Amino acid sequence: MSKFIAFDIGASSGRTIVGELEKALLHLDEIHRFQNKGVQIDTNLYWNVLQLYIEILNGLKKYVEKYGKIVDGIGIDTWGVDFVLLDKNDELIGYPYHYRDLRTKGMLKKMFKKVPMEDIFSETGIQFMELNSSTQLYSMIFNNSSQLSITDTLLMVPDYLNFLLSGKKLTEYSIATTSQLFNPIKNNWAFSLIEQLGLKPNWFRSIIPSGTLLGTIKDYIAKEVGLDTNTKIIVPASHDTGSAVAAVPVDMEIYLNGEWAYLSSGTWSLLGVELDRPLINKKVLEYNFTNEGGINNTIRFLKNITGMWLIQECKRLWDNKGLDLTWEDIILEAKKAPAFQYFINPNNSKFLNPRNMINAIQEYCKESNQDSPRTVGEISRTIFESLSFTYKSVMEKLEELLNKKIKILHIISGGSSNTLLNQFTANILDIPIRTGPVEATAIGNILTQAYALGEINNIYELRAIVKNSFEIKTYSPKNSEEWNIFYCKYKRFIK
Repeated sequence: MSKFIAFDIGASSGRTIVGELEKALLHLDEIHRFQNKGVQIDTNLYWNVLQLYIEILNGLKKYVEKYGKIVDGIGIDTWGVDFVLLDKNDELIGYPYHYRDLRTKGMLKKMFKKVPMEDIFSETGIQFMELNSSTQLYSMIFNNSSQLSITDTLLMVPDYLNFLLSGKKLTEYSIATTSQLFNPIKNNWAFSLIEQLGLKPNWFRSIIPSGTLLGTIKDYIAKEVGLDTNTKIIVPASHDTGSAVAAVPVDMEIYLNGEWAYLSSGTWSLLGVELDRPLINKKVLEYNFTNEGGINNTIRFLKNITGMWLIQECKRLWDNKGLDLTWEDIILEAKKAPAFQYFINPNNSKFLNPRNMINAIQEYCKESNQDSPRTVGEISRTIFESLSFTYKSVMEKLEELLNKKIKILHIISGGSSNTLLNQFTANILDIPIRTGPVEATAIGNILTQAYALGEINNIYELRAIVKNSFEIKTYSPKNSEEWNIFYCKYKRFIK
């Protein structure tokens, strides 16, 4: 039996998960969970990346306490776009900025004056968002950040954590592609764009494929936590969505690439397909789709949609009021609320990082000449219905760009446990929906490590293990005609 450790670190929490692979079945054991959130200092928002390192060590110690000193591999995945700057001595230059930091507000227009939008997109194939690494870095150039004057190395967040464990300064393919500084045609950094933006090419390290054996853990860390000094650090798809998509339990013998879609549902909803090569043209730019990297150098052709962030922020406000609602309570209240009363565009900038999400939703409705939702059920149903309508809009554009009909949608990750939203999505898309596994990211991380060591032969075998190891639920469409009537109404309120 092989054992692997996955550190799955998202934008709100992180987990240490042990995967035991035996006879083509995977068993998971979560042994450590910790909070991850931005730190507000004056007007800026940062990540406490050193605390993440401490939590990784804590997770390794807990592994040793339960399983002993031998583990076959350790892999780290995190959210995308954020990065760490190091000086010539490999010391951290300040805490890394959070992608929701407001320093990038309005910066896209300024960046386009430096390099036209069309040129950036033709180089990278990445959709435009203010939170992209490219925009974050250009904001530092624009504002003459003193940090850049002493920068020697730029590492994406999971690459930095790998560096702390192994001493190797390299960048993994899938996480590099989230930066909007990577050229998927040349399969390397977009050095021409990097120079045009005023950045230095020598900051950027060599890119390695998902499933690379990076090296072994540093001796002093092994001794501190109690692991064997030959413990391998294996790089999965370091972008959490890349690992999650690797674990989509699709039957690849029935559905060809472009015929099945995935929705990685978490703080963000990422809806797309897996392709063998990037798709970059004027229509893709117009629809603001993106080409991110996946396992086996595939392309995750997708759209980033604001996801569970909306309801997570509302729940936080309700918790602060002492309502003490579980997620099941919220779904039940939404189910009881009247249907199709209020509509929002989840991707509106108003919802990126508001002081009060409930107020932001109510203000959006007022500004679009609607009444405003008030109760827990009304607000929750507004979010869930609007998300499902947004999925429909994205799916229509996706099918147009591919010139194909999507036959099935797999919903994975934490949001796949939202039974009401799953049914709404099946209703509006009018195709079968399969949901699970919830722990897709950790599963993809672990099985990619096993793949790297030759314990899994190919992606077909990897996805078959997922299908055989975890419960997969199916949702069939209901009342699709009624849903499509209200979808037409929904589109009138989108801005």
